[in-house]
Amino acid sequence: MPRFLKNILPILLTVAVCIPVLAGDAAPASGNTPAAGNDSLTSSTIRAEGDATLRSGLLGLLVTKGVITSTEANTLLSAPASDVTPNLLKLLKDKGLVSEADLAQLSSAATPISVQPAVSAVIQTPQSPAGTQAPTQATTPPPPSVVPAVAPLRVLPIDTPKPSGVIPDIKLGSGANIKFYGFYKATAISETASSGGPTFGSQDWPLPLLLADTGPTSDPQVHLKARAFRIGMQTEWVPKGSDFTITGRIEGDFEGDYTDVNNRNISGVRSSQFSMRLGWIRLDHKLGTLPWFVEFGQDWSLLGSSTLPNLFENTGLGVGMGSLYERIPQFKTGIQFHAGDFKVQPEFAIVLSAAGSSALTADQRARFGDRAGAESNQPGLEARLVFQFPLSHNWKGVAPAQLIFSGHHSRINEIIPGAKQVLPTGFVCKVTPCTVPPATVFNNPGVPNIGFPTINLITGASNCPIAAGCNLFEFFPHGIQLDNPQNIYTAEIQLPTPWVTLAAKFYRGNDMRFFFAGQLNDVYSNLHGLVTVGSGTSFSGRAISFGCAGRTLGLANLATGAETFNCPGTPVLPAILQPVGGSGGFAELSFPLSRIFHANPEGHNAGWVLHMQYGTDRANYADARNANKLGRTDLDTASLTYRLNKWVTIVHEASYIVTRTASGKVNTTLPFAGVQTHQAHNWRNEFGPVFTF
Repeated sequence: MPRFLKNILPILLTVAVCIPVLAGDAAPASGNTPAAGNDSLTSSTIRAEGDATLRSGLLGLLVTKGVITSTEANTLLSAPASDVTPNLLKLLKDKGLVSEADLAQLSSAATPISVQPAVSAVIQTPQSPAGTQAPTQATTPPPPSVVPAVAPLRVLPIDTPKPSGVIPDIKLGSGANIKFYGFYKATAISETASSGGPTFGSQDWPLPLLLADTGPTSDPQVHLKARAFRIGMQTEWVPKGSDFTITGRIEGDFEGDYTDVNNRNISGVRSSQFSMRLGWIRLDHKLGTLPWFVEFGQDWSLLGSSTLPNLFENTGLGVGMGSLYERIPQFKTGIQFHAGDFKVQPEFAIVLSAAGSSALTADQRARFGDRAGAESNQPGLEARLVFQFPLSHNWKGVAPAQLIFSGHHSRINEIIPGAKQVLPTGFVCKVTPCTVPPATVFNNPGVPNIGFPTINLITGASNCPIAAGCNLFEFFPHGIQLDNPQNIYTAEIQLPTPWVTLAAKFYRGNDMRFFFAGQLNDVYSNLHGLVTVGSGTSFSGRAISFGCAGRTLGLANLATGAETFNCPGTPVLPAILQPVGGSGGFAELSFPLSRIFHANPEGHNAGWVLHMQYGTDRANYADARNANKLGRTDLDTASLTYRLNKWVTIVHEASYIVTRTASGKVNTTLPFAGVQTHQAHNWRNEFGPVFTF
């Protein structure tokens, strides 16, 4: 690198001195400035056309030598002429290619030096005067000499935003730049089985199987999916006189719920609604020489989202099959340490504490989404540590490798209020003649029947204040409050090479439903040896058990269904909310077929890629048997991708999904295709084009 710098410093000197002169920012200088190892050149008045050619030629040379990227070159050329020199020098300093001493040498130069404008242009130069031959022009940087390797899917890159790093579609009067992006995907899907039941049995993206009965068959299906439309807007603003770079992003798609209004009820299956995915703003600065940032808004979680699979079906992106990720409201910060190309970035965030409660009603979910996390009265905490480094400096078109560790901690809170449950309006007689209980009141089916039931009687308990016995409300007239921890950690790795790119993730934790793992289990009531005497229902609709030691049965009221329990001298206590533990992950190999077979980078066969992935998500069987009874789901996927051009990609993805129950030593089965079974499988094929803009 020192030899390269020795050769390129004279060119930088040309930029530093000549371009301000040509742009009219300074008067032409005279005299000669020596450059070690190069012939001394002289300067004269150059036309404005030559100015553009000079700048574009220099940047084209830096692109071909791999010093800067084509995007950075075009960004520099889109800035005013007077900004090119300081922006380029700052960029080279940030990359570690020039030092403060080099910049001092350039700033002391007094003589502009001309360079032959015969190098390739990066962007189109002004039209040459009549009678002269225009230099070679191009609207884009020179094409790569090789087909790029497969880059890992990184939604949380650690590259520091650069001023003027966005080529704007819209430039506001304030100086902010706005750029739009997105894609549209239309696919055809066939599946040999569904997840089952009225809720999960007819969706167009995969979940673990055995969530409910599929009826007399495995419920095979065909879907045509046209709702995968995503659009986003990224912004950049460097206020005048400020050392901060402000960037932001807002992104949404039509993967939201379906409509329920009169003019859509019949056609609701093709009328999905728009919803937000991302929305954040970020401030970048430097602490000394170290890049530092703070970010506010909804972004990908630090936990697990650093490494994601290249799945064509990205609605769920492997929910319950080994992906583990989330997007979540957060305040986060990070700082970057670097030595050459080796970078280390620790990040920390406080995030919305969320439980992904499964028992909420549709009305509750529409009003506030979830409550058990917020009611713990504390945020969640997340952190990740990223190591980034190139595996080889000799590989062209290969992204750097990353090694990532991340963790998450939160608490989830459930409340059973000090209120009595109302009796249901419907009453089934167990004996004749039928005696209707007198306390029946109207029960709103849209609201959980929260509180404590009043029909069961518990006698002999040491904490019952009534000699004749108590119901649960009389044991706990003020209600109860229980909480449980949510702890998860991950280890992730991304290793791009010219021949294959490896992306892999391992995670372990508990209560992982919100992060689409643990077979979508959260917690269950663990009485720890106590015998149940009843249960109460929390604000979130969760049934929480109560029990005592040495419980015996008394007489039952067959007319009302009430039961009598005897707890001889032992207290009645609530169960502990036991998180369901689990682990999982995935490994993916991506082969750049066009590069492997030496396709022409500019030819029609330059866009072939093969992805092969195995993912698994597993719950602790002993825990899962007390929850949804799902023990494990495996996903095997192969997809062949053909990139026709930078706008159009065509993909065929084939997947094999198998779900097993948490059987172990206990014979646990679930209904599927008309029988009770330990496992079910689904062959899934999806094909279609993706249009990117």
